[in-house]
Amino acid sequence: MSKGIEARIAQLDELPKTLAARREQRLKLAGDIFDILDAQRKAREQLFKPVQDLIQGNSLIRDEYKLQFQATLGGSSESVADSLFALIKQNSGEFRGGDESFAAVKKVADNYDFGSRPGILGFVAELHDKVAVAAGGGSKAAIGIANALRKEKLASDVYDLLFGLSFLEPRYSLLFQDTHIEQLSPGQRGALLLIFYLLVDKGRNPIILDQPEENLDNETVVSLLVPVLTEAKKKRQIIMVTHNPNLAVVCDAEQVIYSSFDRKSGSKIAYVAGAIESPTINKHVVDVLEGTKPAFDNRRVKYH
Repeated sequence: MSKGIEARIAQLDELPKTLAARREQRLKLAGDIFDILDAQRKAREQLFKPVQDLIQGNSLIRDEYKLQFQATLGGSSESVADSLFALIKQNSGEFRGGDESFAAVKKVADNYDFGSRPGILGFVAELHDKVAVAAGGGSKAAIGIANALRKEKLASDVYDLLFGLSFLEPRYSLLFQDTHIEQLSPGQRGALLLIFYLLVDKGRNPIILDQPEENLDNETVVSLLVPVLTEAKKKRQIIMVTHNPNLAVVCDAEQVIYSSFDRKSGSKIAYVAGAIESPTINKHVVDVLEGTKPAFDNRRVKYH
């Protein structure tokens, strides 16, 4: 056997060790990048610590509403898959076909916690292995990922995507009863921000609210807004425009102002103010907020 062939065989024998060393190096660099991103997350968390402390000092929003800030590192399997399949073909192994390829990435992602160092390293390592297998036509013994690349794409692009953690970013979210604010309805989001402002803000300036019950059902109004407004009005004046009796009556408004608009008399606007105990104000409340006394009685007798 010639020395040239022997040298080539020796190189091939050393190749697995070289590949393993490069894999370990890539994972180490990915771990370093994760540590930097996690430091950013912690720094952002510290910025909001005073607000979180205020929340913890209020039993209503701490225990009942479970309002809290949450700093996390996150990324979606969809964004990873979108970027990955712009670089590699979807014609081999588990990455054969559009829906099947995306499902394969999601299946891997579901097994790992993106917010932990071991979790993110496990995810990128397993996903890389699947790319390598796809490049080798399903063979686990295949070397490199060149065969999986799309035209004019480089292997380094794939490595940068996976081990550079470009899909991972610090996220800060407001949670209400363990639900992220992005998952709440528009009405719930508005109510949540109002809760946050009224109970966390320590100012005593008057505040004007324009129909805070909008996009909220009456049960949510009573369970969510009424306790907050009742608590907030102990230290500040609240002026509120509302068509909801739960806010005007159940919140025990000190003064009710009834506004009327008379188009026949030159578009005249008139106001009548007084306590809800006043017969005149009481009638206006029943007529406008309850829909007249007969309507209120009709509903009342139907309830068990």
